[in-house]
Amino acid sequence: MRIAYVADPNGPGGFYRGISPMLALSARGHDVAQVWCPIRGLLPERIAGCEVLHVHRAHRRDVLALVAAAKRNRVAVVFDNDDDVLAIPKNNAAHRRYGGFAGERALRGIRTVLQAAELAIATCPTIAQRFREYGAEHVEVIENYVPDAALDVVPRRDGGGGMIVAGWVAGSEHHVDVERLPLREQIGRALDAHPQLVFESVGTGLGLRHERYRHISHVDFFELPQKLAEWDVGIAPIADIPFNHGRSSIKVKEYAAQGRPWLASPVGPYADLGEKQGGRLVPDDGWADALGRLVAKPRERAKLAKRARKWGRAQAISANAGLWERALAEAVTRTGRTPRPPGPPRPVSVTTHVR
Repeated sequence: MRIAYVADPNGPGGFYRGISPMLALSARGHDVAQVWCPIRGLLPERIAGCEVLHVHRAHRRDVLALVAAAKRNRVAVVFDNDDDVLAIPKNNAAHRRYGGFAGERALRGIRTVLQAAELAIATCPTIAQRFREYGAEHVEVIENYVPDAALDVVPRRDGGGGMIVAGWVAGSEHHVDVERLPLREQIGRALDAHPQLVFESVGTGLGLRHERYRHISHVDFFELPQKLAEWDVGIAPIADIPFNHGRSSIKVKEYAAQGRPWLASPVGPYADLGEKQGGRLVPDDGWADALGRLVAKPRERAKLAKRARKWGRAQAISANAGLWERALAEAVTRTGRTPRPPGPPRPVSVTTHVR
């Protein structure tokens, strides 16, 4: 197939839902054209000769015009969004784009694309249902998967320096979880009870004053796998609110891909995961005990790490690119065209797509 796509490389969502799957499809022999570039903007001429246009999240007026042009030329349209925009908390920065009049305008754009699309792709059933409510006729769920480059990181040996390092990658949206969950008290208790434990948070801070707590305000997205490889345990706490039921499980997948056992809230994307995937589910008031158990029981930690690595490696995008390939091909057939078969596999580089 020849595939055109719109995705913003400046955010994780644009990478997981646009660039990463397109890289995987390109490696499988499909022709991929990036239609939106950070420097040059939208390049509508690049859809010429394409069979399918994949749009991640964008619904601006120029994107709607691009979608209309695709429809006129029998180019299948696929829309993808990884957030439930109706459930974004009011104190989240993204609410400015999806609250009030701005939100009404955004929803009109989203509905327009979805109702024109041959296929809508969601990260989870919650968002898939939202798409159906907006008028999408064909909806599929394809989860986020781990970039293959993350599998090449050499993990730090367990217990380096005699300390056990636990960590949390907490984007800016997680300030809601810090407000709603007793994480500061729970992590503080674990640190007090286990002098060999160090805890790090990347992004959102816990506001915890402790000599073995470290807050790192920012780590570049492409350097995160190396940071995860420095930890012995990763955590993924989320509050039981509507927005979190539409989240992705990518965080624990990326911990697992580094062979790191994980602890997560029994909410939304994590609710059906557990020890088989190398982790454990933790109630709101159980973080101190769950962390303490992994610190005190190295054999349990090692057993979970082995399971995590096996599961995490199976969550690589290259191992799951067939899901995207099949979905896009089916979208093309709905236009009455026959998808072109892929050419020979080819090497690809993320630098050719992030520019």
